[in-house]
Amino acid sequence: MMKCSGSTLQKILDLAVSEGFLTPNASKDGIDHSKGFLFSKENSSFVKSFKKKDLAIDLGSGGGLPGLVLSVFTDCFWLLTDRSEKRCTFLKRAVFELGIDDRVEVINCSVEELSRGEYREKAKLVTARSFGSPAITAECAMPLLREDGLFVVSEPPLNNSTKNEDRWPVDGLNVLGLKEEMQWHTGLAGYRAFYRAVKCSEIYPRRFKKIVKNPVF
Repeated sequence: MMKCSGSTLQKILDLAVSEGFLTPNASKDGIDHSKGFLFSKENSSFVKSFKKKDLAIDLGSGGGLPGLVLSVFTDCFWLLTDRSEKRCTFLKRAVFELGIDDRVEVINCSVEELSRGEYREKAKLVTARSFGSPAITAECAMPLLREDGLFVVSEPPLNNSTKNEDRWPVDGLNVLGLKEEMQWHTGLAGYRAFYRAVKCSEIYPRRFKKIVKNPVF
């Protein structure tokens, strides 16, 4: 539920550009691109299942896409995460300015550490935009999902859909216990959603250096 003006939100995204956290194009399309993670006809039943008490986690929130934007258009609890203290300071100011600090928390952390802590298996929704390679993103996201949770990513603008399919191999996803739920395109961007098919092994996520050096797929 939006509780601020769209112009205020856009000004914050534009400020993220001046801070070097977003590109001008990312800021210009940022609101619509972020809304595409949730608000599509393909995803409507999942959106309707959201409750105020539910938790959503955005991986590598950076300049606010998509987590900051989605936190304005939903009324559940959000965790916006980033490794950069500077970006987290920016996000905390933005959250306060938007008047959503009662249900949105910004955490300066390594996501794989978050996945091994108190938020493991707690998220109804995990989102990621330009966080890392598919294997890295999936390994960090999967342990955060609760049993009925959904992991949603935006896809790069590739003309060849086969290339996007190759990015998320079924065998690799099976290692983590993830299955593809659906994919959609809003006209502006493409998205892909995954659900937790089985409980994630306690060995995941590994330390970040190991994730990068030896990805699961």
